[in-house]
Amino acid sequence: MPPAGSALELRHELDERLADARTRTDEIFRILKPEALYDRPIAERHRLIFYLGHVEVFDWNLIGRGAVERPSFNEAYDKLFAFGIDPVDGGLPTDQPSDWPKVPEIQGYNARLRGEIDRIVREEDWSTRPLLADGLAFHVAIEHRLMHAETLAYLLHQLPLARKLPVSGRPQPAAPSVTTRSIPIPSGRATLGLSRGAGVFGWDNEFEAKDVDVPAFAIDSHPVTNGQFLDFLTAGGYRERSLWNDSDWAWRESHNVEHPVCWRRLANVPMQALRGSGHLTPRE
Repeated sequence: MPPAGSALELRHELDERLADARTRTDEIFRILKPEALYDRPIAERHRLIFYLGHVEVFDWNLIGRGAVERPSFNEAYDKLFAFGIDPVDGGLPTDQPSDWPKVPEIQGYNARLRGEIDRIVREEDWSTRPLLADGLAFHVAIEHRLMHAETLAYLLHQLPLARKLPVSGRPQPAAPSVTTRSIPIPSGRATLGLSRGAGVFGWDNEFEAKDVDVPAFAIDSHPVTNGQFLDFLTAGGYRERSLWNDSDWAWRESHNVEHPVCWRRLANVPMQALRGSGHLTPRE
């Protein structure tokens, strides 16, 4: 068992990290106009209202009901915001806004969940709870919430500007200039995923482990910048067949895609004039 001091430090660290992760998802939801919570920006995905409850229910089902075995106080919500509303006959979702609870009801439910989780972080005896050993369940919950912060940002990119509220963003640190170079990677055998018998945590899509022979390749030393991607656009990258595999090219052709779907192109503005002009913007 770790010394009392380090156990208290771990609780304090997890408490702070969980609060920071909550702040990030809260900031994303504040971008939306209230009525936009019932929108479905991408046809194959849930309405945004699902995610308002989901990021809290995941914590509750994992930690509150799972690790600590607290009784449910709203089993219907525990299930609804864990799985959503399944589409009929395997097609696209057809649920309506009226099928979902009202926002104040979800917010009250979420507040109670957070209060219960906070008490478990700060006060619960972890010694007899295997999922809480070394803070495992809390690490998983925080990672899950931060992953949804990323996917929620992607979903919100698909919403018209009229459905969102202007907010002041966090100041971005100055990025140093870098020189990208190509790094050769030799051929070799790589293990992808995890083995279920290894006794380690993994998400459902990380199992089962698989060994793959990887041919030699090269990779850039830094991610693609916005400027480089714009150069790709202006050079006609969306029309260059050799840069696309068969299935992606078929998708591009069938949807007549000439730039990212969350951008819109103003009429009569040549692509070469876009750099620094602000004319290529999130769609409205």
